[in-house]
This record gives sequence, C-alpha cells and structure tokens, in this order.
Amino acid sequence: MAKPSLLILFLLFALICLGQADVKTNNLIKLSKENHGVVKLDSNAYFKYTQGKRAYGMVVLLTALGSQFRCVPCREFDPEYKLVASSFQRTKQADRVFFGHLDFEDGQAVYQQLGIQTAPNVFYFPPSDGQQDNTIKYDLGRNGFAAEPLAAFVSSQSGISFNVVRPFDYGQFAAKVILGLGVLATIKLVYKYFAFLLFHKNTWAAVTIIMVLVMTSGHMFNRIRNTPYSVPGPNGQLSYVASGFSSQYGIETQLVASIYGVLAFAVVSLAYMVPQLDDKWRQRIGVYIWTGCFIVIFSCLMALFKVKNEAYPFKILF
Repeated sequence: MAKPSLLILFLLFALICLGQADVKTNNLIKLSKENHGVVKLDSNAYFKYTQGKRAYGMVVLLTALGSQFRCVPCREFDPEYKLVASSFQRTKQADRVFFGHLDFEDGQAVYQQLGIQTAPNVFYFPPSDGQQDNTIKYDLGRNGFAAEPLAAFVSSQSGISFNVVRPFDYGQFAAKVILGLGVLATIKLVYKYFAFLLFHKNTWAAVTIIMVLVMTSGHMFNRIRNTPYSVPGPNGQLSYVASGFSSQYGIETQLVASIYGVLAFAVVSLAYMVPQLDDKWRQRIGVYIWTGCFIVIFSCLMALFKVKNEAYPFKILF
C-alpha cells in the first residue's frame, strides 16, 4: 500500500504545482490586458513571476523614471518598450511571453539583490521547470533604444515572430504636409533672389565638405547599427564615448566631425587665407593663431582616441 500512497502524493504535488503555474499565467494575462501589454511590478511581484516554475517567458524592464534620478535613457527607452509590449499583445500567442516594468521606486530590493547601479536594463526569463533559472540580459549599449531590435531579440529567444506596429500619427502627418506646402511656397517666392546660390561653386564645396565630415566620422555606422546617442555610465552620469574602436555613440560622431572640421579649417586658413594678408606682422600672428589652434584641437583628437582605447600611446598636450 506504500507505493500507491507515494504515487498519489506525487500526483497531488504535481497538480498543485501546475495549478500555481496556471494561476500566475492567468494573473499575468489579466494584468497585461489592463495596461496594453505591460505588467507593472514591484519587488514582490518581480520575484513571484520570475522565479520558480513557469510555462511562459518574461521580459522585464528596470528603470529609474523619477525626476530626482534624471535618467534620460530611461525616459527615451520607456515608450519604445511599451510599443514592443503592445505589438506582441496583438499576436495569437500573447500568453507565452509577458512584459513587465519595474521602476526603482517600486523595486529597490531587486536593484540591491542584483547589484544594479545603472538604468535602464532589460532581462529575459525563459520558461522554467523550477529547477534552473536562466536569465538573459538584453544589450542596450549595442542594440540601442529603438523598438525593432528589442522585438527581434524577443522573437529569437521565444521563437515567436512578430512585428512592431507603430500607431499612425495623424497630427504629425498633417504638420508635415503643412510644413512641406509652406516650404514649397517659400522656395517659389525667394527662388529668383537666391537661385545663384544653387549654382555657385562655393555652395557645392560646402555641401561636399559637410558630407565628407559626416561620413568619415561614422554617421553611416550609426544608421546601420542604430547606436544610442549616449548611455548611462557606472556612476549614473551619461557616457559620451564608447570604449573600443568597434563601437561608438551618436554624440561621439558629432564630436569627431566637429574636430575634423576645425582641423580642416585651420589647415585651409594657413594655406590660403594667411598668405593673402598684406602686412607681414599680421601674417605672422595668423600663422601663430592657426598653428596653435591646430595643435590644441589635434591634441583633443588624440585624447579622444585615448579615451576609446587606454592603450593608445600617443599624445601632444593632453
């Protein structure tokens, strides 16, 4: 009689565990429908839905949206995360992956346990049998804050394909139409007065120089990789320069383009503008000024390389 009793106890235990898993799933379904696919979490809810046995996957966004934290990336990424959650909610398999949101003010215990000092952070918790939990972190620094890379990450981890559905902004569309008509009307009115600019060689020279500076600074890399404009550093401050030569941020591209532009202007001034001065004393002062400008700005460029790679051995002033 002992074996049937043990079998019954085992079946009861399995049914209880299955019932608990079903209760968690049903609660998440209800909560996600109430908030357009996003489940608002606190510390207790975080541990409840991400630990133990679960038949679903769970994506959790950790943020610090309070005004006292001044987390600009959190506010930038939050609407994109909600867009991914609402897009997944439209699928027929919305009960297989849920999207949670835990803010620092509601989940300090989670931040302390995970040892997290920066935000935002995204974690994916795949379905688990309760024996082993595997947590996968989404790389925001590499993938950026757009919704599409996050949707691709969720699809690859869960095996459920879906597309990000951005709502059509009628107000923005109307504003663009009005702005376009205004621009066309303005061009028609002023064309006969400024048409010579369109055909002047200096205009196309300036456009060409700007294009060269933008492209050589890494603009197309940012467009292809969808790199973030900046990311939070380890002490909560924004980091403007990415370490290593295989990645960069948007603001870093602007800094490099500006430095290249100033250096080019200094060289052109030395070669073209200074020799045209009639006074030798003014020529000498011009040489000193533009040479000093070139040395200082080029020193800044080498210091920037040093920030990206600490092993960079060269410097001039800094």
